[in-house]
Amino acid sequence: MTDTAWGLWEREAESAAVAGALKDVTQGGGGLLLVEGAAGIGKSRLVKEVRAAAVEAGPGVVSARGTQLERDFAFGVVRQLFEPLIAGMDPAAQVALWQGPAAQARQVFAQVDPATEPAGDFAVLHGLYWLTANASQDHPLVLLVDDLQWCDAPSLRYLAYLLPRIEDLGVLVAAALRTGEKATDERLLQQITANTAATVLQPHPLSPHATAQLLQQALPEGVDPQFATACHQATGGNPLLLRELARTISAEAITASAENVARVRDLGSRAVARLVALRMARLSRPTVAVARAAAILGDHADLTTVAALADQDTTTALEGAAALERLQILRPEQHGTAMRLVYIHPLVQAAVHDSIDHADHATAHHRAAQLLTVAGADPERIAAHLVRTPPAGDPQTVTALRAAATAATRRGAPEGAYTYLRRALTEPPAGDQHLQVLVEAGQAALLVDLQAATGHLQQALDLTTDPAQRADIAALVGSAYVWLLDTDRAFAVWSDALKRLPAAQEDRRRRLEAGLLGTATWYGPGRDEILARLPALHRLPPHPSVGAKLLDCAIAGRDMALCDPRAVPRARRALADGTLIQQAAGDPVALVGGWVALLTADDDIAMDSLHSAVEQAHLHGSLYALTPEYSLRALGWLWRGQLTEAEHDARESMHTAGLARIDLGRFYASVHLADALTEQGRLEEAEKVLRAIGVTTTTCPPGPAYLALSALARLQRLRGNHQTALDAAHRAQHICQTYGIDNPALVDWRTEGALALHALDRNQEAREIAAEELGLAQRWGAPRALGRALRTTGLLSRADEGLALLEEAVTVLETSPARLEHGKALADYGAALRRAGHRAAAREPLRRALHLATQCGATPLVEQARTELAAAGGRPRHTALTGPGALTPSEQRVAELAASGTTNRAIAQTLFVTPKTVEVHLSAAYRKLGITTRTQLPAALTTS
Repeated sequence: MTDTAWGLWEREAESAAVAGALKDVTQGGGGLLLVEGAAGIGKSRLVKEVRAAAVEAGPGVVSARGTQLERDFAFGVVRQLFEPLIAGMDPAAQVALWQGPAAQARQVFAQVDPATEPAGDFAVLHGLYWLTANASQDHPLVLLVDDLQWCDAPSLRYLAYLLPRIEDLGVLVAAALRTGEKATDERLLQQITANTAATVLQPHPLSPHATAQLLQQALPEGVDPQFATACHQATGGNPLLLRELARTISAEAITASAENVARVRDLGSRAVARLVALRMARLSRPTVAVARAAAILGDHADLTTVAALADQDTTTALEGAAALERLQILRPEQHGTAMRLVYIHPLVQAAVHDSIDHADHATAHHRAAQLLTVAGADPERIAAHLVRTPPAGDPQTVTALRAAATAATRRGAPEGAYTYLRRALTEPPAGDQHLQVLVEAGQAALLVDLQAATGHLQQALDLTTDPAQRADIAALVGSAYVWLLDTDRAFAVWSDALKRLPAAQEDRRRRLEAGLLGTATWYGPGRDEILARLPALHRLPPHPSVGAKLLDCAIAGRDMALCDPRAVPRARRALADGTLIQQAAGDPVALVGGWVALLTADDDIAMDSLHSAVEQAHLHGSLYALTPEYSLRALGWLWRGQLTEAEHDARESMHTAGLARIDLGRFYASVHLADALTEQGRLEEAEKVLRAIGVTTTTCPPGPAYLALSALARLQRLRGNHQTALDAAHRAQHICQTYGIDNPALVDWRTEGALALHALDRNQEAREIAAEELGLAQRWGAPRALGRALRTTGLLSRADEGLALLEEAVTVLETSPARLEHGKALADYGAALRRAGHRAAAREPLRRALHLATQCGATPLVEQARTELAAAGGRPRHTALTGPGALTPSEQRVAELAASGTTNRAIAQTLFVTPKTVEVHLSAAYRKLGITTRTQLPAALTTS
């Protein structure tokens, strides 16, 4: 009986799901078809069915399998998927495949030159996404991945990045996942399996009836019902175990009678291992050696290397492979000019591997590494064996592992680099090399495991005696401590390094001062100490160095927190030329100060700089840098009233934070997302987002949660829970006071507290808080904060005084980029005019408020303005936005590029979005501009 008969019995529902998924992908859709279950349940058989059906239906098909041996081989699964595809293309097709950002992924597949610049891990992910998009441009593409749980971490990260963007690519990922196994990276695997595009198949065990039917076909002499029942119970209905049990019964000439039920029970749980042992016992010693060598080397070893490891000549090894194929243990496969030996199932490979004496494993893997080195194999493939050998104080092992780490880094795979360097540290490295490897391991771990990074870098700090080197290491470990919210330790590390650094090391001194000041500003440690030095830092002369610019950003952040307007020119000076984006992107403390200072000042340089930073990260950067950049840009969009843009960037930041394991980055992005959802009236969603990060009416994580509590106060006030809103505002107030943050442009707890107090009829307290906020906003001078403070004070003031303040708020915000705040001021001003009996005068500001609210997508404000306009006797004009002014920033950028003749695909590559997103934006632009074709865009965009 064929293996297919065993694997597809009672799989009608799964086969229908496969057909449905393939139909979707051939029609331009995409998604994840995930087959999960225990070993032997039929997952691989279903994945093979996907392949067969895809070949028949027309999509291109590429496949890969994760293995335990190669789970540390960086991008091993990605390379299995795409290398045959690339190799099978003609030169013209290869040129098309690498067009645009896809070229950023070339280093994943190329022989790595140690002299090349390391590829940013995010830049490589983005390149792989576009490689996939290009590969599926002309026809659908199916990516088959077996044993997903053993997929290497960089390849898992690729899939986790691809899947949220897959629905419009015409790409289907069909993956088999073995349950009950420890995954290479549980966190990344969870992101993949939780994807909304996933269709999950969980093949059930065979029924007793199916078991009996299969046994009747496999054992033609006849099967007693009791014997069949015993077989079903022994295997649990697992198709692979049942098949191997049947083969064992046949090989041992066991009669399928009731008398042999006891023997079946003994065989069932060990069916695979027992069958392999029986077959191996009948083989010659050279053939057994070939089988064991193939088990050690894994699926990607060619016959020549297998023969060498087995101490056989190639002819003998080939004869052994043929014998093993006849016994259904492994099969030879031709790959180009090389022949590989591939086991028929991981359980069979595991059985052979486990038959090797444990003491011989390390020796075999060490010898395999030597053979691969002589053969000129990739450094990472060599290292995959070295990490399975015990430490032996071998300098060559350290050298090989460091070479593999360098290659992985240059491929944009920090997980692989860290795995190799962590193993190198256990060898251990000799002499001064130990310090170098500690630093290298710490730098790699910064992108993989922040806790581990601090451990390695702290050890390096303890070993170094050079003040300059200490300062450089301290800069790294301090940043890691900040991301972990261990800010007291970050402050201590930077302070100690600064004390030891000679005055002549000006750039390093300024970098450390920037870290200290930034930590004190945003997280509190050492605030009094650093504030005492602030006047001296203010007096430092300008300097073009990176350290000086970082310190300028940190000083600007501190000044902004204190409502000192000197922050703005200093931040402009630091960020205007783009140097920091190129050389210090991702700094979680100092650089953020410059951006936030300008964002709170409504300064366009902030958004221009953040746009450039996001672009830089896509081209060359890391998830570590991109996470805060997306988050801060989301905050900028939010404050400008671009709620759709804010939501997009906040979600992107949350996603990159998840890929990079930066929990603090996810926290901030979630807060901005919750605020954007609240302003859109999606209160249930906003509350769910805040709850997911531990922010509720009674709980909040420790640390700088002032923005989260302010968002919670706003949400609860809009829900009508005014006392709860007031409590949240007071909690935000307490944290702001602890950190010395006064600026209402950053945290609007006073606005929320005052409005909540007003709703609770505690008007005197409300006016006092509003007056305090107005004074601080006047000192800072930025339109958004000042307009909001004027509006709040106006709402709490009496009659004519309140009307005047509201009118002033409208005036202040007239030319501000804060369109949502302007809309709120117009709505409240119009409502006040109506209540004062000026119904005719109220209509125009209310119509303008309605227009701005609709433009921003602020549903609560739309309803407020519409209700007030009706009460004022006005009829809303047509609120469907039209004309160039109605376009969102993303729609504007897409429309302008399309008008210039740029294709949709090129637009997507330029703006770092998916082709489907471009189509959506263009459709919206056509509708708002009142046009139907691309050729009409230039004229429509210039119409006022």
